Amino acid sequence: MTVTKQKNGKWLVDISNGFSHLTGDRIRHRKGGFKTRKEAEQYEADYKINHLHQFKPKDRLSIGYLYSLVRQEDQLRGNKRGTVDTQESYYTQYASKFFANADMKLVTINDIKDYRDWLIQTPSVKGGTLSNSHINQQMIFIHKLFDVAIVKRFRTDNPCNGLKRLPEQHKEMSYYTPEQFKLFDSCFTKEEYPYQLLYRVLMFTGVRLGEALALTWENVNLIENYINIVHSAYYRKNQVHIGTVKTTQSRRRIYIHSAFANELKQWKVQQEELLSEFTDDPESLQIFQDSPESLTSSNVNNFKTRLKKRLPENLKMIRNHDFRHSHAAFLINQGLRNGEGKDYIFFTLMKRLGHSSINTTINVYSHLFPSQQKEVANAFDNF
Repeated sequence: MTVTKQKNGKWLVDISNGFSHLTGDRIRHRKGGFKTRKEAEQYEADYKINHLHQFKPKDRLSIGYLYSLVRQEDQLRGNKRGTVDTQESYYTQYASKFFANADMKLVTINDIKDYRDWLIQTPSVKGGTLSNSHINQQMIFIHKLFDVAIVKRFRTDNPCNGLKRLPEQHKEMSYYTPEQFKLFDSCFTKEEYPYQLLYRVLMFTGVRLGEALALTWENVNLIENYINIVHSAYYRKNQVHIGTVKTTQSRRRIYIHSAFANELKQWKVQQEELLSEFTDDPESLQIFQDSPESLTSSNVNNFKTRLKKRLPENLKMIRNHDFRHSHAAFLINQGLRNGEGKDYIFFTLMKRLGHSSINTTINVYSHLFPSQQKEVANAFDNF
């Protein structure tokens, strides 16, 4: 018996894991102090599954064990730290609570629907309710759990397959015209230059905020005037993490115009003078630093709150990601003025923005071709 009652009335778990190949001794795991037999048997089952990976058809497949398998797979695949942390929050805050006592082998599509309905009604940890977009992302995570269950032959089907995504509200794209950006750019003080430089990088290159915050001088070539996007930074639990970019296509080289390259050259010299006593390796400095501390997304958001109060009344504050849209809108406008075809413009944007598919570029930016619908209508003149 692996579960036995002790003289003190408590229960003991004694699990055998075969024999040592070195000594020939039996390998055992013992743990006592359980108040009930049921508690001890549950510990035994969980230990065999989670530590010894001994799983029998009659055993309950817990959400915790499935999540541990997903973590193992993420580690083997080298998935981004941001992705792993997001999944952990989905698991700890939501999935582990709803499926705490569930046998994941027996979960049906109706159970998955119940979970989604529960998410819709559950308050967000940040206040309010979860958005449809957030819930859809969580359902992708649950789908991933069951995919692992299929690979491990615990299930033959994925109960999430028959469930459609919740409709997501289309967000109107905001962007600055060149004139609006120049007005925005004029609102910075001399002491705020690191932030001003950050927004110039966002506007002139179209990089994501995390990609910009991960930039060091090692990524900048001021001879041939380009930057290499190879990392992305994100801020979580008061810590800055530098990881890989969003997708393999996000690793890219972006050329910058000469005037901006000259500005970066001048700033690099000033920065080295400012921070010479703090580093022996100026190439490793974040390009926006003017102190030993690098800029983080938290710094940027706090600064935006202050800046918003002194913007002109005719200029609204746009999101950080909207500077990426501003970059794209400007390039599309320039392409149309130069008579370039839409296919060429989209292909150029896809490469510059680091999209994984040209369909993404088309879906996001096709509405910026204002004459497209008119051209379609005019085509019927010769019908």
